[in-house]
Amino acid sequence: MEWIRISSNKLKIMLTAEDAQRYDLRCEKADYADVATRHSFREILTDVRRETGFDATEDKVYIQMYPSKEGGCELFVTKIGLVLAEEKRENPKPARTRSTGERRSTQHESLALLFHEMRHLLAVCRHLCNIGFSCESEAWLSEDGKLWLLLTQKCNTGVLQDCLRVAREYGRPTSVAAARLYLPEHGKRICAARAVETLGRL
Repeated sequence: MEWIRISSNKLKIMLTAEDAQRYDLRCEKADYADVATRHSFREILTDVRRETGFDATEDKVYIQMYPSKEGGCELFVTKIGLVLAEEKRENPKPARTRSTGERRSTQHESLALLFHEMRHLLAVCRHLCNIGFSCESEAWLSEDGKLWLLLTQKCNTGVLQDCLRVAREYGRPTSVAAARLYLPEHGKRICAARAVETLGRL
């Protein structure tokens, strides 16, 4: 087993076919919902902690797994707790007015959406165009066939709430920071700017 420390919250782990067999991890059939797969991941993360000091055993993690040509696999482990803490520092909660307790409309946030089919991505873009969305956005295709829509310019909170209501019908929101770590290495940008407007016209 080899590893590369990518950042304080992300680690790349490379398993040979023998390593995968030792951990009883079948890369082509692994499913995190499966008890055996979760057990294998825990064993790997425990061994990695001993060697690297990268402790992901007590944190929420996002694990991406890709089979390798030699029969092993590569794991990308991101500690989501740290990612979300960083996002929270960058996007603190909206301030409330003393008189009414209402949130100020000047608060801005960003958002990433994940889709499994192109038609769902296009449908969301059309809906967002119809409700007047005009923030900067880009679209990506990851190597596992999933589609991503990143709202890269920080938008008004009210606009993002509308986006979330529409998007949850077709896909799911995900961590912007995790997407930023993952996509440049395992994805291809299919629309670099104004993706919502461009794809919404298709």
